[in-house]
Amino acid sequence: MIPKVIFMLRMQPYGMPPPSSHSLSLLRLPRNTTLCLLIALILPAVANEPIIAPIDSQSDRHVGEFHIPAPRGMIVASSGEPLAQSRVASRIVIQPSQIGSTTPEVADFLDSLRSALPEEIPWLPIGEDEIKRHLENRAWLPFPVSAALPEELDPTFYDELPVTCQLAPIYVRTYPEAELFAHTIGYIGDSLPDQHGPIAEIENLWPPTIGRAGLEKTQNKILKGNPGEINRLLNDDGDVIHEMLVRPPIPGKTVVLSFHLGMQRLARKYLEKTGRPGAFVAVNADTGDILALASYPSFYPNLFIGGISSEKYRVLADHEDAPFFDRAVIGEYPPGSTFKPIVALAGMEWGKIDGIKTKLPGPAEMRIGNHSFKNWSSTPEGLMDVRYALMRSCNTWFYQVGMDMGAHAITDVSERFGLGRKPHLPLPAVSSGNLPDPENYNDDASLANYSIGQGRVLASPVQMAMAMAALANGQHVPAPRLIQEIRDPVTGETLESFSPKIASHLNLDSESIELVRDGMWGVVNHHSGTAGRASMRRPVVYGKTGTSEWAEDGEKRSLAWFTGWVDAEEPRIAFAAVTHGRKWDSLSGGRSAAPIAAGFLREAYAQPDLYAVTPPEKSSRSIPNIAMAEPIEEPIDINPIRGNNLIGRLFRGLFGKKQKPEPILEPIPEPIE
Repeated sequence: MIPKVIFMLRMQPYGMPPPSSHSLSLLRLPRNTTLCLLIALILPAVANEPIIAPIDSQSDRHVGEFHIPAPRGMIVASSGEPLAQSRVASRIVIQPSQIGSTTPEVADFLDSLRSALPEEIPWLPIGEDEIKRHLENRAWLPFPVSAALPEELDPTFYDELPVTCQLAPIYVRTYPEAELFAHTIGYIGDSLPDQHGPIAEIENLWPPTIGRAGLEKTQNKILKGNPGEINRLLNDDGDVIHEMLVRPPIPGKTVVLSFHLGMQRLARKYLEKTGRPGAFVAVNADTGDILALASYPSFYPNLFIGGISSEKYRVLADHEDAPFFDRAVIGEYPPGSTFKPIVALAGMEWGKIDGIKTKLPGPAEMRIGNHSFKNWSSTPEGLMDVRYALMRSCNTWFYQVGMDMGAHAITDVSERFGLGRKPHLPLPAVSSGNLPDPENYNDDASLANYSIGQGRVLASPVQMAMAMAALANGQHVPAPRLIQEIRDPVTGETLESFSPKIASHLNLDSESIELVRDGMWGVVNHHSGTAGRASMRRPVVYGKTGTSEWAEDGEKRSLAWFTGWVDAEEPRIAFAAVTHGRKWDSLSGGRSAAPIAAGFLREAYAQPDLYAVTPPEKSSRSIPNIAMAEPIEEPIDINPIRGNNLIGRLFRGLFGKKQKPEPILEPIPEPIE
């Protein structure tokens, strides 16, 4: 039951003098006011004892039927912290019939009002045309002249309002975390503007809103609630004589997200530290819960409420770092070497790699068709198995595997990891990435690019995080879960819950997965790995670095990745970090992207209670004994011949006739870190 005192905290009816600064202070509600309080705030005090207007109203009486927009539902993090909520604010309205009967009289009054009151007041751009139409069609109704007044406005200014001005209630949507969730939560706008023309059959007391982007848009039906209705009898001066509440507004429901607020803040912190655009995604590898989904840079969503100015929009839209672009969900990038674990599994699944028995050379470069493709290292690395090849991220080793098994094999296993299709996220735009058509991407040069995650293969950070989740649990790709529950806004009762789901099963040999895990352990924890900067003792980190080329505005940029998971449960966190350079930047996965994930994980596990993580007592796996590469004395120049005999190809590389190299087509080198 709502306490009676709540009904005292209402806005003054139209036509009444403005409240004193003292009484107005009662109207300033705390930011976390519940929705039931919001409803009570805007309902008239006579709601409990309605007075019905007499049927034989005089000619100077006007009956109006008005909709009371419903308070928009809250969006909260998993622990209940508000990420989007509504509050009641004030806006200034004038009563034209009490000012004058002509447009110049009202326009002059407005000019004097603007000059007399504080400059912080957000005046609406009102021209003489709006004034004229209002006087002709609705002179007895209030005329809004300002947007919602800022909370920080000095309340003493209200004492300066003339009697022809009143304070009218209006909802304001607020985003307490500002830019932190802007890409995911989005923003709202007015679905109908204030009217100045002929009176409609049903008028709105203030403009209703609608979701324009993000979850505000896709969950608009759940969040918007149902409007209430009130009948009023007004005189020519706009004074309310009688009113009756027909039905109260029903607030929108509360949407509970999977986000951990602290983790989202960490993701933003370490992205911002790079000074470059990028994204970071952290998920629960078992449930698919999205713990952090950050794209940097971002924007302030409140700029769009009520309409963003063209100047502010242009500044943001033209910014070289594209703050409107959601890199985590919409960004499509070549995954580079972070794709190699999938290629390794495809080789074993399709019988082209026989566990650690298959050993291939890792030359500094190799001949493919009419071109020479380089490894990132200029030093030949000898014969190596799949674990060492992953740890060292040897391009030339993977070229050979990719060309031997063909595009169909790579595509088959990539699809099992969810690549090439949209993750099921409740957002307006979600990238599907791209897997090339295996029928038309089966020549040696294309396969070489395919095998190291370049060329036509593209993936978003959220796709790569989900792929890492599958490697972490070894069984399936979890469906990403962003919305956990829908709750009643007043009682808090759960109205609908969304259980974890499986997007796809891997159906891969467990021993093959263990070999890939060994290699990814080595990437971070072996002295010869490429991401030593991300090493931790508790929990152990498994990862894969990647560096690739990415085109932006027709110009090439270097792109750095680091993906993986932690050997811990409750939750078992899988992640993907990506950062891209500007002109002339030279990035690497180990140097540029791994520190993002490392900073995130170290800070989270340093304060387990704050970030709701459980450091493991010990590692769940023994330290793998990764065999070092076997040296090869003779220099190697491999000119591959298609076929299934890998050993025969090795001997052809060792003893075949060398050819004069032609221009090199190479991936960006990935330095050892």
